[in-house]
Amino acid sequence: MTTASKVQCTKCAKNAGITTCDGCLAKFCRRCFNDHRQDLSKELDNVVYEHDILKQELEMPNENNSHYLLKQIDEWKKDSIDKINQLAHECRTDVLKLLEKNKDQLTDSFRKISNRVRKGRDDEDYDERDLSKWMTELKELKDELIKPSNFRIEEDKQRSPWIQKIRVCEDFHDQAKMEDSKWC
Repeated sequence: MTTASKVQCTKCAKNAGITTCDGCLAKFCRRCFNDHRQDLSKELDNVVYEHDILKQELEMPNENNSHYLLKQIDEWKKDSIDKINQLAHECRTDVLKLLEKNKDQLTDSFRKISNRVRKGRDDEDYDERDLSKWMTELKELKDELIKPSNFRIEEDKQRSPWIQKIRVCEDFHDQAKMEDSKWC
């Protein structure tokens, strides 16, 4: 007669494995099986805890401004505004330089007109045509001072957009068809 060898407990390897766990298929002695069930009970408590936290988060309104996607949008907005402010500062500096240059040229033209007007007055050598011409020249200088005709602001459409447009996309995963699609 042959004796059947007893299967040892997987955990302690001291006692005979009398019970098999259906989940992990390990053989346990009575004491180790009870410990194993107690460990599983603790893991279940962790699952229930995570479940309850997720339930609370799902029940909260969507106005949560701390969501990482909203933070990405805020960061894009801040970066874009910083770029706009930088470019606006550079353009203002350029405009101020151009306005100063234009003003210098207008001042030179104004001196020439002033000399002609003064000379005409001092010499009493003027008529209606001179008065009309001087008035027209002064008006043109004033218009040039207010709105210079030799420069303007325009958008550079040749370059790629300085500020990249963002959009929100949703990925759809259809497990039955195993196809991915996007909505943007």
